[in-house]
Amino acid sequence: MFLWIRDQKWLPALFLALISFLIFGGTDVMFQGLMTLPATVLLTGSIAFARAIPWLSIACFSIGLFVPIYLRLEPQTAQLAASLGLLLLASFGSKVQRRVGYALNALLGSVSYFWVVANLPVGGTIYGIELPTLDSKIAIAIAGFIAMIAFNANAWFIGRLLITRITHVGTDFDRAILERQIASTQLSLAEQERRFGIARDVNDLLLEQVSATMTSAEAGIYSAKADPSVAPRILESLLDGVKRSYAEIRRLSDLLGLQKEKSMALPGLRDLNGLMVSYREFGFGVNFRQTGQALELVDGAELIIYRIVFESLENIRRHTPDGTAVDIDFLWQARAMQVVIKDNGEENARRLEQVLSGYTVEDDQRALVERPVGPGLVSMQERASLYEGNIEFVRVPGVGFTVSAAFPNIAKYTKAD
Repeated sequence: MFLWIRDQKWLPALFLALISFLIFGGTDVMFQGLMTLPATVLLTGSIAFARAIPWLSIACFSIGLFVPIYLRLEPQTAQLAASLGLLLLASFGSKVQRRVGYALNALLGSVSYFWVVANLPVGGTIYGIELPTLDSKIAIAIAGFIAMIAFNANAWFIGRLLITRITHVGTDFDRAILERQIASTQLSLAEQERRFGIARDVNDLLLEQVSATMTSAEAGIYSAKADPSVAPRILESLLDGVKRSYAEIRRLSDLLGLQKEKSMALPGLRDLNGLMVSYREFGFGVNFRQTGQALELVDGAELIIYRIVFESLENIRRHTPDGTAVDIDFLWQARAMQVVIKDNGEENARRLEQVLSGYTVEDDQRALVERPVGPGLVSMQERASLYEGNIEFVRVPGVGFTVSAAFPNIAKYTKAD
């Protein structure tokens, strides 16, 4: 039933509203007469519109909760329909609609209920329950209030639970999130494995240089005792050795000071298809094109290019709405290659927000003089430079963002070499 409501905006909700009208409306007519029908129509209408027009659903139950007060009726069983509408609203409404709906349901329902109870005379009855004293009125008011709040809260949480389980648990979207997390972990593991290998090489080189410096120092001590005039030459030799050791130590420090990353299996260009499928599941229209004959690159170079694509897609996912179109182009030519990632995030956002005005001349001017900055963009530039590459980040006013990574000498890093 819930899947049916999710896939069809009108028919299931109308069907559920009709059933609620017959059950709750029939009960209210039986106990209080035809005067209950206006409130019943509004309250069951909140179910009918909850899936397709959430704001109208909120309006229906907000008005419907006060109709019994205006008509001087007892609380109607049809008010339970407002909780069913709240359940659907919690499932399919936006965050703002869900919060506004729950707050109004609780607030207006409480006011309506307390108003009815407060206007009952001492010694009167409510649904056959006698209220002989003022204390009994207070007790029934508190009990009814707690029951109403608990019922509405359960309806709201059940709605969130159902839509979460159906949308995420075990679905393609859920698997896409898992694949993205695996890709991110692979990148982290890969980078650290590469850095650990470089650190081992630098460490071995340092040991050799320190050993040579120690040998020179020992020889210098004896030579200086025999002939003091050789001392300046010995000091120069020691200084050169110390400088080389310092340079290697600095290189090692810079390397290990970068973000900790490690991988057991290096992701590469062969894994891009799976990555793009994951982002299509997130709701982005990812298109991939390749021009020219692709080269078989070393693992490190493939990792860098994969990382550029991954980080670009992550930025798009964080900063653009669902439905954004993404074009990824790989251009291979002789010894060079270029990868271009373009999106229409701004255009898509304007369309969704129904912004009719386009970008202005000031937007064009800012795009010419301002360059996007951020730690993620700097990190991508540093990685590309390891393979003589360069990255440009450009905001296209009114359209979106473009990342262009060029590697003019990428053929130097092929496995054939």
